[in-house]
Amino acid sequence: MVRTRIFGLAAASICFGVWTADPAFADGLARFEKSIKPQIPAGELTYKSAKGLGDDGFELQDVVITPPPSDPAKGDKPQPISVKTLTVEHLDFDSIDKQQPPLFAKVKFDGITTGSSAAGFDLKQMAGIDNVSADFGIDYALDVDKKTFTLKRFELNLNGLGKLETSVVVDGVNADVASKPDEAMNNASLKTANITYDDHSLLAKAIPVAAALQGSDAKALVAMAIALLDTARVGQGEAAQKAIDTLVAYVEDYQKPKGPLKIALNPPDKVSGTDLGNAKSADEIVKLLGIDVTYAGTRSSTPAEPPAATDVPSKEESPTKDEGALDKKKD
Repeated sequence: MVRTRIFGLAAASICFGVWTADPAFADGLARFEKSIKPQIPAGELTYKSAKGLGDDGFELQDVVITPPPSDPAKGDKPQPISVKTLTVEHLDFDSIDKQQPPLFAKVKFDGITTGSSAAGFDLKQMAGIDNVSADFGIDYALDVDKKTFTLKRFELNLNGLGKLETSVVVDGVNADVASKPDEAMNNASLKTANITYDDHSLLAKAIPVAAALQGSDAKALVAMAIALLDTARVGQGEAAQKAIDTLVAYVEDYQKPKGPLKIALNPPDKVSGTDLGNAKSADEIVKLLGIDVTYAGTRSSTPAEPPAATDVPSKEESPTKDEGALDKKKD
């Protein structure tokens, strides 16, 4: 009997401890409902079901996000955004509880869908897109002691249209980068970055739309883009010309690219925003950032050459109008 009572008291104590535990020991869903949910205006975020994922993660199913009106005076109603699954694997709740930006987060939105209207444009009418379906994920961490910001993964997958993936490592980043970005990034320098864009059909749809908005056509818009790239190419070294020609090849193949476009940045030395701002040529930018651009296709057009220099007589060699007249009178 005594033993039974002891076990009963022990079990009751454990249950009481779980229910009254400090938020640091609660699961991720409980922490979300305590720290984040109360800050969201009513009606802007709804979901059908939820569950915790360890100490600092949670999952929401069948989410609907309703952004606030951009101009309440006009009474506009933004189109709701549906998300099949919102997964937060890890989140810095400790910083959030202190009203500070999280130092780390790993979040993924699967099955994002909107209607055929986006940013005021009718995508169905303009590009034949009935709706936009996408997946989005981000995974980052700021090591305060080492002052290193690592964007392990930034991924945007527009299903059936294209996929963008990015990773970045920046050294010298202070902890107050979110609240005071200019000050925090003063001593920051890019260590490495990788950008990959794999197009499926987005460019083939978007470029004609962009051209129509400018009162032009796709052919003219592509020609203008190539001309701008060639302007930057003139007089540059082999590395810069190779990078630009690879970009031109991708633009030329916009209707059906031969594979993903990859851009790798590996600066040989520390490079800051100020260094880039002072760069005056493609050669300088490529050298500072250690840019390497790769794509399976090759350029088909001939690079534009700089205009030929015109022989113009110097001021000393060119007789003035009056001198010419005097010479005729002497004759």
